[in-house]
Amino acid sequence: MGNDNGKDKGSGDKDNKRKNPWAKGNVEDKRNRDIWAKGPAKKSQHHSARKHSGSPHNFEDGFKNLQNNFKDMMPGSVEPSKFILLGIIAVVVIYLLSGFYFVQPSEHSVVTTFGKYSKTVEQPGLKWHTPYPFQSNEIVNVTNERRVQVGFRSFATSNSNSGVQDVEDESLMLTGDENIIDIDFVVLWRISDAANYIFNIRDPEATIKIVAESAMREIIGQTNIQPALTQARGEIQSATRELMQRMLDEYEAGVNVNIVQLQKVDPPQPVIDAFNEVQRARQQKEQLRNQAEAYRNDIIPRARGESEKMRQQAEAYKEEVVNQAKGDAQRFVSVYNAYTKGRDVTAERMYLETLEDVLNNANTIILDGNSGSGTVPYLSLNELRTPSSSRSSPQSTEQTGQ
Repeated sequence: MGNDNGKDKGSGDKDNKRKNPWAKGNVEDKRNRDIWAKGPAKKSQHHSARKHSGSPHNFEDGFKNLQNNFKDMMPGSVEPSKFILLGIIAVVVIYLLSGFYFVQPSEHSVVTTFGKYSKTVEQPGLKWHTPYPFQSNEIVNVTNERRVQVGFRSFATSNSNSGVQDVEDESLMLTGDENIIDIDFVVLWRISDAANYIFNIRDPEATIKIVAESAMREIIGQTNIQPALTQARGEIQSATRELMQRMLDEYEAGVNVNIVQLQKVDPPQPVIDAFNEVQRARQQKEQLRNQAEAYRNDIIPRARGESEKMRQQAEAYKEEVVNQAKGDAQRFVSVYNAYTKGRDVTAERMYLETLEDVLNNANTIILDGNSGSGTVPYLSLNELRTPSSSRSSPQSTEQTGQ
């Protein structure tokens, strides 16, 4: 028994020595560490451990040894549970920080909770939402003006120039007078409601293009070809924009149509030459009509002015004759009234006034018998001759004296 005890004791000491590499605190234990230990004496410690242990360590023993070495490296010998707690806290902090995002002044943010709309953030700045998978956000630029081309596609060429490709399926339309017209136009639009824009329409670009083409076909179908090619372009643009806006509002697309701008309005390419000939003939007709209108506008006002002048002259002559006749009649009535009151006086007065008017311009000299005694009659024929009398028949002047 004693030998057995001694044997057991010896084997126990040997087992203790084999367990020493897993303990801490003494130099001998540190010297007996295996290849999992660190330090400059790693190789010697490895041989020493194999010498005392008598067998190589398995993977489990090496992992435990690595764990002990990691504990020695931590300041203050931090327990693994605390280190795991710190790791969890760091992960949680990083997870919460992933919910921060920034909204620019030209952007709106649409926040969803488990894929369902929650709110729209319109104020710019640093924002936060519950991180994925609880909440997510989508940034939408609401001030950028977008562009849709209908009837053509523009592209850049190799020499930095821009080219245009016609799309006849979109550009050829039927007018109100059953003619075909080729129209290319551009729609400029922007987002007015970010939530409706994201959730109510699946493909905004394609939807707006289809709506624009449909609205333009409806407006052109109510317009004749000639006004569409000339003076009705502004009305077509305005009516198409209004119709597009009504349709998109019915869809609740969250889109505002700013401008519909016509790029090209022409007849179809196969008949464009003949159509241009017709247009030139119409332009010539319009030019001749304008010239005729100008001549008419010149001659008619002038004739109207002349007729008005003649009418005013006739009115003035009428007034003059009527007033003169009225004056003569009033004068005759005045003389008649005076004559009825004093016939002799009035008759003598009329006689004297008549003689005064007759003899005022006469070249006759009358001498009575008393004042003419001793007077030598003299007839100055040269003085009596005047230019008027030389052109007319000669008249004799009598001088009577008593």
